[in-house]
Amino acid sequence: MNNKVLKWFLIVIVNLITSIRLIGAFSLPFIYYYKGASVVAIYILVLFLTDAIDGFLARTFKVSTFFGSLMDAMSDKVLNMIAFVILGFEYNLMFAPLIIEIAILYTSYSTYRYGGNVRTHTIGRIKTIILDVLVIISFILMSLPKLNIQSRFIMSLISNTTLIIDIFAMVIIAFCLLALFDYMKKYNLARQNPKCMDIKYEEKNRKKVKQIIKELFDTKYYEKHRTESIMKQLYLNKK
Repeated sequence: MNNKVLKWFLIVIVNLITSIRLIGAFSLPFIYYYKGASVVAIYILVLFLTDAIDGFLARTFKVSTFFGSLMDAMSDKVLNMIAFVILGFEYNLMFAPLIIEIAILYTSYSTYRYGGNVRTHTIGRIKTIILDVLVIISFILMSLPKLNIQSRFIMSLISNTTLIIDIFAMVIIAFCLLALFDYMKKYNLARQNPKCMDIKYEEKNRKKVKQIIKELFDTKYYEKHRTESIMKQLYLNKK
């Protein structure tokens, strides 16, 4: 197997892992309905682990692409929002981070439109880790009553599940707000920076679909342009 074939094989594997997370996110409500919170806790843990695995493989083998970056961001957001919807029906305070995540998504899109870059910074990574851990623990807590474990500690957790998950929700809200403020800062910088652009190019300046698809999976192109706005990659003339 030559290097080019191996490289494409790794690109496919990495993006397949990311796609599994996205598909898995959409199946989450059905698993919760038919299998319950305990299975969902394990299922979400596996899905969260795929986020670390695809990122590790992409960095290690240098097969990062714009397509993978977009899929990774989308699968993370979808998984988080669906988890918040499920938790929100049981513990209403969990709807708050869902609303903030939607606000982050809208702010990210607005930043893209003005040619800004919304690459994840430290606060975003910390938020993701805390969110993942607390969401998993929340589902574990929800599953405790069905385990029938006769332990004073477990019984105490069961009786205080609502309070604990509400506290988790407030912690998640705090970190989501910090992340939102960071995204808003990037948006304002994009609006004020004369080098950033509002996408108003004529159709004749748009790249052909074939070229866009090629660049979406081109690792060298990604390394060269990854600090630029994704929106800028759609046009031939970049201001």
